[in-house]
Amino acid sequence: MTLPTFVRRNITHFWRTNLAVVAGVAVAVAVLAGALLVGSSVRTSLRVLALERLGAIDQVVTSLGFVREELAEELMGADGMTAAFSGAVPIVAVEGFVTHQGSGRRASSVQVYGVDQRFWSFHGIEPDERMLDRNAAFVSDGLARELGAADDDALLIRVEKPSAVPISSLHGRRDDVGRTLRLGIGRVLPAAELGEFSFRPQQGLARSVFVSLTRLQDELEQNGRANTILLGTRGQGSGASVSEAGRLATAEAAVRSTVRLDDLGLRVRTLADR
Repeated sequence: MTLPTFVRRNITHFWRTNLAVVAGVAVAVAVLAGALLVGSSVRTSLRVLALERLGAIDQVVTSLGFVREELAEELMGADGMTAAFSGAVPIVAVEGFVTHQGSGRRASSVQVYGVDQRFWSFHGIEPDERMLDRNAAFVSDGLARELGAADDDALLIRVEKPSAVPISSLHGRRDDVGRTLRLGIGRVLPAAELGEFSFRPQQGLARSVFVSLTRLQDELEQNGRANTILLGTRGQGSGASVSEAGRLATAEAAVRSTVRLDDLGLRVRTLADR
């Protein structure tokens, strides 16, 4: 008996078993293919969501303390920065505790951003449409729904003051550790209008509050200072040829060449100052 004849007879005799094996393999392949398609779809959705939250951001320079606002302009003046990035804007980014004054509903771990017109221009939004006075705030749609808030409602925003000594340490001061801002909601921002803005990875809806930069600086006693600098993506054009690693190296070199001692919280005193 030849091998082809043996195989043919085997298939004919055990056709029920072979059919079950084929059906099982077909189901397994369909399940794996479906999982791959779902996984690819989820990755694409998460990427789109992350890019939507980042807006025009390519790199973020953050500090545990506060640095001069002017550092943003000085960074763009460093070698290679204008070729790699479209611009730089300083903001204050802190976590806060928000209370809806009308209903008493509360939300913790809310991202509070102190911004001005430079922030909106940075993201390609007409700044005249985003004027923030000292007593107004913009809130994300997700936070507004969580609090049941609407335009013109009052919010109490509690933020922690920066301290050179951590509050949790033995010598940290626990009295007067925060400031409370009473602000009216000037606008509820949907995702398409930077309502989901966030440069920190997080699940679920981003809960954000945008307040006046100068107001937040005054409350935190950090006039003219910021703790975050956003660097804009160059997109299509001359800067598009710069690799991600190259842009990161350029930004790091610019920070090292422009940062000053007072940006690091250090001050030099002479004997005459004593």
